[in-house]
Amino acid sequence: MNILAMSVVRHTKNYEAMVNFYQEHLKMKRVESWDEPGNRGTLLSPGEKLGATVIEVIELGDEAKIGVKPENVVLSIEVENVNSWHDELVRKGIVIARKLEDAPWGHRSFGIDDPDGFRIWFYQDMND
Repeated sequence: MNILAMSVVRHTKNYEAMVNFYQEHLKMKRVESWDEPGNRGTLLSPGEKLGATVIEVIELGDEAKIGVKPENVVLSIEVENVNSWHDELVRKGIVIARKLEDAPWGHRSFGIDDPDGFRIWFYQDMND
């Protein structure tokens, strides 16, 4: 038994804003898109290190609940230079939901929210 792929699925009524956020602001690459009646979505890859892991943005009508945050679930993204990511997102006007800070276990991190309010942590492992 093997796991072949893993995805984080973002159901949304704000399809264009959500795709733009992950693609333009978080620099994810569009892997695939489809646009059929009642079925529009995009797969976005966060980076080569993650292999087949993707963010999947799916447009839903009334089924998508805006502002309903999952409890105790976040998207955690490891980056090479967390300070540069922080500064770039601030420059782009992205609201920083949790300030840049150092954790006792050696991570430097900050948090933002996507257009529907899902928390995203950016971190850099500062341990040698």
